[in-house]
Amino acid sequence: MLLLIDCVIKLLIFDIGGVLIDFTETAYVHYLRTNFMPGANERELWDFVNPLISVMEYGKLRVPELERMVAKHFGRDKLDMHWVQGWREIAEPKDDVIGLVNKLSDDYKVVLLSNVSQSRFAEMRRSYLKRVKAKDVYVSYDIELRKPEPAIYRYVLHEEGVRPGEAVFVDNQIENVIGAEKEGIASIWFRDYDKLVRDLKRFGVSVP
Repeated sequence: MLLLIDCVIKLLIFDIGGVLIDFTETAYVHYLRTNFMPGANERELWDFVNPLISVMEYGKLRVPELERMVAKHFGRDKLDMHWVQGWREIAEPKDDVIGLVNKLSDDYKVVLLSNVSQSRFAEMRRSYLKRVKAKDVYVSYDIELRKPEPAIYRYVLHEEGVRPGEAVFVDNQIENVIGAEKEGIASIWFRDYDKLVRDLKRFGVSVP
């Protein structure tokens, strides 16, 4: 999605999962069913777990509570969902995008904005995020807001002291891109590295 603008860009906002790190919740649910719940229907598992993941990302639900709820729903006495371990086994860094972000940070404010639970974010910081040069990181569980809620984009702009027209937002989820555009932020639907570079240039971002 592209919203052409005339303002000078000062702030670049990047999603983490799906942009800097190759990871999706659908991949995690597949991992969970394949390795620990082989008798479960994957569609039913996704439909039950996905809303709970959102609650986790608000910081309103912890892993033991999640495991108890899923175990009860699927008729199990207990369940280890490998919430963090599964993320660790699935996630892979997008080295080309991380390299680009680090170069852009020399000339622009670069921040990260992610819907993520506290436990998974701790693992991100321990591993791949140490390689990313970002001024700030905004996470849903901490500010109790999630993309694509309008308030989360306004919060980041306010904290960074920029106007909507002075920012570019990058995310792999189209609903999050649309949410940012509704707030007047130029937004890029991330598909791959080459498209990202083209879209950044189209917004007047100087790409090294």
